[in-house]
Amino acid sequence: MKLTIHRGTNQIGGCITEISHDGYKLFIDLGEQLPGAETTGQLSVEGLTEGDVSKSALFITHYHPDHIGKILDAHPKIPVYMGATALELYSIYENHLSCIPDEEKAAHHRQITERLESFNTFLAGKEFNWGTIHIIPLMVDHSAFDAYMFVIEAGGVRLLYTGDFRKHGFRGKALSKMLFKFGRGIDYVISEGTNVYRAADNESESALQKRFKEEFRQHKHNFILASSTHIDRVFSLYHAAREANRIFVCDLFQKRLMDIVSRTHKLYSDFYRIRQNDIYVLPIRQSDKSFYISQKLMYLMKRKGFCMPIRDNDRFWNVVSQFDGVDATPTVYYSLWRGYLDEKSPAFNQRLFESLSRYPDYKYMHTSGHCDIKALESLFKQIKPKKGIIPIHTEFPERFKGLFGHLAPIVLLRDGETYDCSQL
Repeated sequence: MKLTIHRGTNQIGGCITEISHDGYKLFIDLGEQLPGAETTGQLSVEGLTEGDVSKSALFITHYHPDHIGKILDAHPKIPVYMGATALELYSIYENHLSCIPDEEKAAHHRQITERLESFNTFLAGKEFNWGTIHIIPLMVDHSAFDAYMFVIEAGGVRLLYTGDFRKHGFRGKALSKMLFKFGRGIDYVISEGTNVYRAADNESESALQKRFKEEFRQHKHNFILASSTHIDRVFSLYHAAREANRIFVCDLFQKRLMDIVSRTHKLYSDFYRIRQNDIYVLPIRQSDKSFYISQKLMYLMKRKGFCMPIRDNDRFWNVVSQFDGVDATPTVYYSLWRGYLDEKSPAFNQRLFESLSRYPDYKYMHTSGHCDIKALESLFKQIKPKKGIIPIHTEFPERFKGLFGHLAPIVLLRDGETYDCSQL
């Protein structure tokens, strides 16, 4: 077995990994780099973007742009695999973006939507082979729903590719049991390290939900800036609103995403079970594409109070402005990564910064979608990789030596370097 990380050994976004054995090639992710990051340009990869792809396959860990954003660069004939629910969510997301006013960007998203129609799917724990390469997809907790780790075995070598994961989410406790079943005899762990620069432990999603519930009890008109595809966060807000005796309001796009997850996963957890009568959907006026709030719903929102997840566009901010001076200023929460508001960050979002500046008393309530150092150490101690830990998806790969070098050898690779995993 040979390993090549084409991109991602010293950066977070845009990871592309190749695992090859006996002529077969398994690629993992084909991502766009993070907003504002210095780009390394379009990569030409034999068996992925060009050349013979008859023995190649591309596996997508999850639908975040830094893992799938360059999908149109993939050779049109390479088979692509993705989690079944993740594919359904991502298809709805891309189709939604294909209707934006910017025609050039809309056309790009239409192309992606068309490409997704040819995708194959896999299910958690269902093992299968790609030629001589054996793969076990393991569903993990992440800020993208239906995200995956992979156990990969070929030529007598067994490795774990973590993808993006965390243990402080609602489903994080399942990871240890899952690895106990599928993660034995691992030679290498190819591990994400997004948060290795942060010493603090992450707040749990459960604790964050409790804080939201208390906030909703204290404030009537609650607007939460959050990612529409951070499904667990949205369901958490839904439950917090119900427990605080507030109604839950959202747009049709958000409701469609919730319905998909409720349909596919409510049998496994009541967390994803929703009462349709508890969700109030705002329709869109065809005349000016703004949200329409009926007199009945406006009365109910003012009387009972509400929670509404929003996104940064004028359609949502116009709804927020309708509650200026109504009983009290609306309470706005920022439930996204701080880097988008940091003027020193390459990912700084000027529009988002200006939007929030209208509500300077907004409340920051968020927790990371990635594992902290404590969770990484726990995983490495459980897996006990025989040959080493290989950092990926991190800006600080060298930190792995000081943090985890006592648990296993740390193998630091460079982008494009091919590593023989069969060596002693």
